[in-house]
Amino acid sequence: MGQGVCERKVSLMYALAFLVVLGIVVLVHEYGHFAAARACGVKVYEFAIGFGPQLFSWKRGETLYAVRALPLGGMCRLAGMDDSDLPEEQMEEDDPRSFLNRPIWQRVLIVVAGPLMNFVLAVVILSVLFSSYGVPMASVVEVFDGSPAEAAGFESGDKIVSIDGKPVASVAGFINTVASSAGKKLIVEALRDGETIIIDVTPIRDAEENIGRVGMSLVEVYSKTGTGAAIVGSLRYTWGIVDTTLASMGAALAGRVKPEVAGPVGIAGMSAQAARAGFPSLMMLVALISTSLGLLNLMPIPFLDGGWVLFLIIEAVRGKPLSPQVEGFLRFIGLALLMLLLVYATVSDISRIMVQRM
Repeated sequence: MGQGVCERKVSLMYALAFLVVLGIVVLVHEYGHFAAARACGVKVYEFAIGFGPQLFSWKRGETLYAVRALPLGGMCRLAGMDDSDLPEEQMEEDDPRSFLNRPIWQRVLIVVAGPLMNFVLAVVILSVLFSSYGVPMASVVEVFDGSPAEAAGFESGDKIVSIDGKPVASVAGFINTVASSAGKKLIVEALRDGETIIIDVTPIRDAEENIGRVGMSLVEVYSKTGTGAAIVGSLRYTWGIVDTTLASMGAALAGRVKPEVAGPVGIAGMSAQAARAGFPSLMMLVALISTSLGLLNLMPIPFLDGGWVLFLIIEAVRGKPLSPQVEGFLRFIGLALLMLLLVYATVSDISRIMVQRM
């Protein structure tokens, strides 16, 4: 009985934490589209919190604002982008309030505003966290004998600032960069006793796991700083996440490392762990997922925001848009690829959970 109650509580925490994380990130994303559309004069049919059946709604101007039953983020329906059968939402083909009739640069702005808001959300959250708790840095705990790190001159207490001039997003960022750089010389900027030092190190390939290693252990430490430095640190940290993610994707596509992705099950697990660790950890996870979602949506894959931008670039070059048939086919291919990725990520999540429980 007690174990069953405990398991139900854990499941509830998973669900609630997942809804909070996903809801905030998706809602902010959709608000970016909404704000840009309004600024460009595009008619917004509806801006909703959640999906599914309406719980309640109100109308202000031409826009319906609604709260829906499924609290999984939100949606923003635009004239000319989202088809509607409702009589009150019909408009003439040449209506300037239609998304399709706005200049291409405005349409691009509306499309990319969603991902950009995800990056803004991450920077705001990280700025507050860094101002309150300090900027996270990867600090060397131990350098292993005979390792590339020892030969390069790393010492316990060194704090990693950047690799090849690119900021490092804490311990995970350093590990991911090293893992995908076997045999490649890395120029590491670090702090030692308050002074900046430069260390050249070349990771060796771990034959068993097929990843690069330098032979040292690290821990995440927090360096207290002022508000201005915290904002700069949040920008560097966010860029570090983007750069590390792109580098890891490139390494996975090249076959240098095994692709690691997390699906809904994995995100739910991370959300629950972050919730148990406390509010700051949960907000840090929101920032990380928001950055990842913004980056993913900018990929030039049909069905994503980046796919819309790709179509608009093609339209600008050709002087006319692609035919509805071609565009529909490409969106179908993009959706199929995303579904395959989702299935792969979910299977990977479940496999990791099963291995952990064995």
